[in-house]
Amino acid sequence: MGRSIGDHAVSPVGVIASPEVTHHDITPSDLFIIAASDGVWEFITSQQAVDIVTRHLPQGANKACEALIEKAAELWREEEGDYRDDITAVIVKVQELWEEEEEEPPTPISDAA
Repeated sequence: MGRSIGDHAVSPVGVIASPEVTHHDITPSDLFIIAASDGVWEFITSQQAVDIVTRHLPQGANKACEALIEKAAELWREEEGDYRDDITAVIVKVQELWEEEEEEPPTPISDAA
């Protein structure tokens, strides 16, 4: 959110207000989406994050998110000691969206009579 407010004070050191945006199509083979701050990605690769979330997802998205954040914090401690960037993550289970779509829609009340 800092970039949405402005970048006047820190633009000389490289902070920009232009967001980095990518587009990905979600398919039925996708299980989840990881949305995370740079504090997560500093020491964790995308594949490592997927592995952590996959391992903990059976206990729920919250547990998977906690595991990812704990691993990121652990790696920050190993690499930087007492300093760490903000670590924010959200896990969105998307496989359930496809499962809901496969269910038969409810019969409208007007057609039930």
